[in-house]
Amino acid sequence: MFEVKIEGKLLLVDATGPFNEELILQYEKALESCIQILEVSQWNQVITLHQLSLFTPEAEKVLTNTLINRKSRGLIACVIVLIDVEGESLIKMQMSRCYERAQVKHTYRSSMSEAKKWLATI
Repeated sequence: MFEVKIEGKLLLVDATGPFNEELILQYEKALESCIQILEVSQWNQVITLHQLSLFTPEAEKVLTNTLINRKSRGLIACVIVLIDVEGESLIKMQMSRCYERAQVKHTYRSSMSEAKKWLATI
């Protein structure tokens, strides 16, 4: 389950896992209309994850490819906000692997206000 919206030059995603390939492909389609609006300039994103937000290996691969696409269309950096998640260290390991492969700057924070503060520094 996920929700996407735009706030200025910020793509906001709120999602609850677990995530499989089918869900990530639906996510990519949902992002497309937002990216078309944002890609006229550089932009950032904040992803808020809840509960058991782990990825299947296939979903992780698709996520990496969507990040490469987003970077080519203006994505600068991403903050991942983890709220009441299960398996935090595993989620961070999976997400970091995806962002590092896509060469997108990222960090983890515990609130939206902390996420926006970090983005203001880059």
